[in-house]
Amino acid sequence: MNQVLCGALLVLCALLAGCAGSGSGCMAEACDRPDSNDRELVIWWPADMRQGLEARERTLDFTVVPLRD
Repeated sequence: MNQVLCGALLVLCALLAGCAGSGSGCMAEACDRPDSNDRELVIWWPADMRQGLEARERTLDFTVVPLRD
């Protein structure tokens, strides 16, 4: 019985260590990008759909659209 308890405790510790070690961080500019929510929709534009924009606008790869009720 003692071995079963030790084994279960070991598995529990390994599971918790795995969950704690998996950070859900973001990289560089991905941290600054907005997400859609219940008030705004974020539309992501591929590079080929951004042609014809001025140079400073070409770096914007998304548009935020407010939603109405």
